Parts: sequence; structure tokens; C-alpha cells
Amino acid sequence: MTPEEYYATHQKAFRTAFDFLTSHFPPGTDSEWWEGTAKDAQIVANNQKETLTWGLLAGVLNYLEYESKRRMEQGETDH
Repeated sequence: MTPEEYYATHQKAFRTAFDFLTSHFPPGTDSEWWEGTAKDAQIVANNQKETLTWGLLAGVLNYLEYESKRRMEQGETDH
């Protein structure tokens, strides 16, 4: 790939992960929310061919889990 193609690929992967995070934040606490979010992540990942996108989505899911636990511990209830 050319540098321009790498740039476009990387930009798309990060945009995809960012859009996924934005549409799933704040994180829920019940199993129904998590099951839906996992299914959404699988759909997004299956539509992408780039390994970077999959890794970024995994990172987003880890972050959502961290935020969910942190919010529960601090008594925050946005969702």
C-alpha cells in the first residue's frame, strides 16, 4: 500500500472505533445492554477487513467495561 492508502485505512479504522464508542456511551449495566453491544461490535467487525479495526473495537469494549464498573462503584447512573 502507498502511504496515502495506509493513511486512509488507519483513518477509517479509528473513525469506526470512535463512532462505535460514541453510539454506545455511556455503558449500560445489564446483560441485555452488553449482549446488544457485543452483537453490534461483531457486526461492525465483520464489515471491516482491517485487523486494526478489530483491535480498536476490542479496546473500546474494554474501556466500556472499565467505565461501567467505575460508574457503578461511584454510584453514577447515566444509563
